[in-house]
Amino acid sequence: HGPQETLAHAPRRAMGYAGYAPGHTVVEKTPIERALHRVSSEDAHDLLEKLTRNVARAPGDPKFRRLKASNATIAAKVFGNQEVLDCLLVLGWVREDVDGEDGLSLPSEVPGNMAHVRAIDAARIALRRRQEEDLRARIRARALDSDPERAALRAAYEADKAERKAAEPVTQGSVATQRGPGTMKTAKDVGASGSSGC
Repeated sequence: HGPQETLAHAPRRAMGYAGYAPGHTVVEKTPIERALHRVSSEDAHDLLEKLTRNVARAPGDPKFRRLKASNATIAAKVFGNQEVLDCLLVLGWVREDVDGEDGLSLPSEVPGNMAHVRAIDAARIALRRRQEEDLRARIRARALDSDPERAALRAAYEADKAERKAAEPVTQGSVATQRGPGTMKTAKDVGASGSSGC
């Protein structure tokens, strides 16, 4: 879906999930929160926060509502970074000519919003946490690989796992066999079921 069809100030929707206690809901992320989650660098978050904070602090100042691609910094950090560009479009920025040049502008009817600044800050913190978790996971994996005893146990486990997978199945499916010429009797046939009154 295109960035123009989603608004950053769209209300959050709650939805319930089966299996949870009544009243338990999961809050869906807003379009801007989803776009910010895809931003993969703190520098990009810093730029988005600066641009958004400037508009929120001085909503009537047109210089904060226009970005020109001819500016080398803007060209590299905004137009050269699809994640940042997508976030700005979701925030309401429009790609158009700005003073005869390619650029972005934020229409005057789109208000400056400190809630967006807080969302950007929250996304930056979440990114930092994900990066720290990834680093800890890599450190743990490296520690496991460097310990010769653990490495030997892991190798033995993987070898056993491969051996079990390659082995033939231990059991076979059941096959019907004839057990003699008799007739089958049910519990009712021998008077062992039902209410006969005795």
